[in-house]
Amino acid sequence: MNMNKITLPEPPNVLKSIRNGFDAITKHLILLLFPVGLDLFLWFGPHLQIKSLIKGLILSMNEVPGLMPADFGEVVKAGQEIWTAAAERINLLIGLRSLPVGIFSLFTGILPIENPLGSPIFWDISSLGTALLIVLIAFTLGIFMGGLFFSAVRQVALYDDLNWRNIFQDWPRVSMQSGILSLIWIIFFMAILVVGSCAATGITLFSVSLGQMVIILFGIISFWLIFPLIFSPHGIYSKGQKAWKSILSSIRLTNLTFLKTSMFVLLVLLLNQGLNMLWQVPPENSWLMLISVIGHAFVTTGMLSASFVYYQDMNRWSDEIQSLGLPKPIAEERSTIEK
Repeated sequence: MNMNKITLPEPPNVLKSIRNGFDAITKHLILLLFPVGLDLFLWFGPHLQIKSLIKGLILSMNEVPGLMPADFGEVVKAGQEIWTAAAERINLLIGLRSLPVGIFSLFTGILPIENPLGSPIFWDISSLGTALLIVLIAFTLGIFMGGLFFSAVRQVALYDDLNWRNIFQDWPRVSMQSGILSLIWIIFFMAILVVGSCAATGITLFSVSLGQMVIILFGIISFWLIFPLIFSPHGIYSKGQKAWKSILSSIRLTNLTFLKTSMFVLLVLLLNQGLNMLWQVPPENSWLMLISVIGHAFVTTGMLSASFVYYQDMNRWSDEIQSLGLPKPIAEERSTIEK
């Protein structure tokens, strides 16, 4: 009997993908204008607030404690304090940071109300319908600009080239599919949110401590459900897929490369969250914050570039594994097997 050895193809290399992704952005720093430009607009541009709407919400919350258990009143009071503080900072234009495809922004997390030139212009939107319309328009614009940004980063990451003609030609298709993908995400998250919030609220009515435990458990389950969707936009841009097929590809690839992908996502989260603490050190009314804006733009764009490199490597490796006719349980092994 002939014994033939089959050498398994090398699986995706997380650190190599990250290094290649950042190298590509270093050669095309012009792409940083996308996130830097958005942050500068959110910093110095007009702020569309909803103070009147939040004030009405707080007044309605005052009627709740009398109808609920005594310890629930503390939860309501804490909620009122959070909404009062949020009313000062919420800017409807953060809708420009669309998800899952969009331009990265440092200030969508900080929500500044001051800048080195003083205070921006504040407009209070008192109509709920108008506020929702503004958010919808901003989100749609964010998807279109995000589609341009993702296409450019993908081209740089995979081909070390920036051909704006090809990018603009493919812009309508990727923007439409990105919009469909966002709609699917919204429906999915709303379903999770409704189920989780109903469960948490119902249990909190009996016990606040148990309600907090349910919220933590809900967060863990939500992350487990979201994880396979992490690369759902990439198939649209890298393989020309439609939104739904791109979602299925993301689920298949993340399941096939679970350990490697988990490591990649963990490194991205640690790097992003760790550096976010550094980016927020300068006060929002200092010009030093501009350094944070540029640094955040470079890191997030580099990570997006790395994700496209990693996604391409996952597809290559998956195709090679399938061509060998190997079963999935040994998919992430790098040894040789005998056939």
